[in-house]
Amino acid sequence: MLRRLDFYTHPEEPCCDEIKKFLESLDLDLRVHDLSLRPMNFDELSKLIRYIDIKHFISTGSKAFKKFRLDRALPSRKELIELMASDNELIRKPIVVSGRLMTVGCNRQKIMEMLQIKNNGSDPSENPKGFSNGKDSRGSREHRENRDSSKDSREARKES
Repeated sequence: MLRRLDFYTHPEEPCCDEIKKFLESLDLDLRVHDLSLRPMNFDELSKLIRYIDIKHFISTGSKAFKKFRLDRALPSRKELIELMASDNELIRKPIVVSGRLMTVGCNRQKIMEMLQIKNNGSDPSENPKGFSNGKDSRGSREHRENRDSSKDSREARKES
């Protein structure tokens, strides 16, 4: 039996297309929810968001974010869900749901972790298939520093 995956997307966002192609390449029961054809209403959004911090679902780079002046202050949770239902542009996409697990945004690495997909031994910061993971090819500075310091300590042990 195939794992069911709900994918909330918008075709005008290139990142969504990249993630969709990646998910379609996997052996999944992919159910695509195109928010441009069928926007989510208040009840659907409330059910999807559950008790997760709503800030994860807000597209801070959208025109709607600025239009509603959300950069100044966020309204109550209920009011924010109402705004998101009235203008789905406020919703950060894509949203990938697998059972009780969910990822929001274009972080391919997080989606792979959620689906328990391994990188086939490659460095997780590498970007096979050209998908964006929000990092440069060398990973974060902190990760590189930790990696470099552990490499130095391994080399020091070998020398002694």
